[in-house]
Amino acid sequence: MNVYLLGGILFVIAAILSMFGKGGGEFYVPIFLTIGIGFNQAATTSLFILMVSGTIMMLVYNRKALLDWKLGFAVVAASASGSFIGGYLSIGVNPVYLKIVFAVLLLISAFFMAKKERKSIPITWGYMWKRKCCNEEYNFPIFIVLPVIFIIGFLAGMVGISGGGLIVPLLIILGGMPLRIAFATNSIMVLFSSALGFLGHGLKTSIDWHFTLIVAAFIAAGALTGAHFSSRVKVSRLKKIFVWILIIAAVWMVLKIYI
Repeated sequence: MNVYLLGGILFVIAAILSMFGKGGGEFYVPIFLTIGIGFNQAATTSLFILMVSGTIMMLVYNRKALLDWKLGFAVVAASASGSFIGGYLSIGVNPVYLKIVFAVLLLISAFFMAKKERKSIPITWGYMWKRKCCNEEYNFPIFIVLPVIFIIGFLAGMVGISGGGLIVPLLIILGGMPLRIAFATNSIMVLFSSALGFLGHGLKTSIDWHFTLIVAAFIAAGALTGAHFSSRVKVSRLKKIFVWILIIAAVWMVLKIYI
């Protein structure tokens, strides 16, 4: 496939996913594999472009004052530590079962996100971390949500994905975060998780920098476009699109078991 045609496809994917603070590694790696790139190089290339798109998303969302930095770093710490342990213990575990579990959880998240009568599950017990961001105030049950994020990171590390598809709905449904702030804050996790992963892979895998920089430019442009226009789209419409992305990601994860 022509690299510029591929870049155009990746631009569209990045533009859509960046509206929700998502990196898209679960889509990029299979695409690279289908055009004949080896798995290790595909993973390393994907992590590099995720690092680029994550940086751009984070800068755009920070300019729009949509990032909850303190909470974002807390989420990164919980997710990254779980992912590291999960990746370390993944040897000997059949990833097929984990992928099926993840697909089911994604569908459950989509179901709760699609419900119109409530935006989050009210929690009235335990310590509440009072947060204020973008003229929004919300109470975050940190000692309830962060352990769950650690578990998600653990399972995601075993499967080899970031787990953002589950973490974002969790921040909204259980954590009570406003939709736009949750999407934006997830870009912090995309940047740091991909940067750490790239360092690990890059030390032992050669990279085709000519190809990587070309596709990275297209994805960077897509990430900039999506993050910029996200604030202009109605929350209700963002919610509907995100539900469909969760459903597609669940179906895609099951399909990857057989392809």
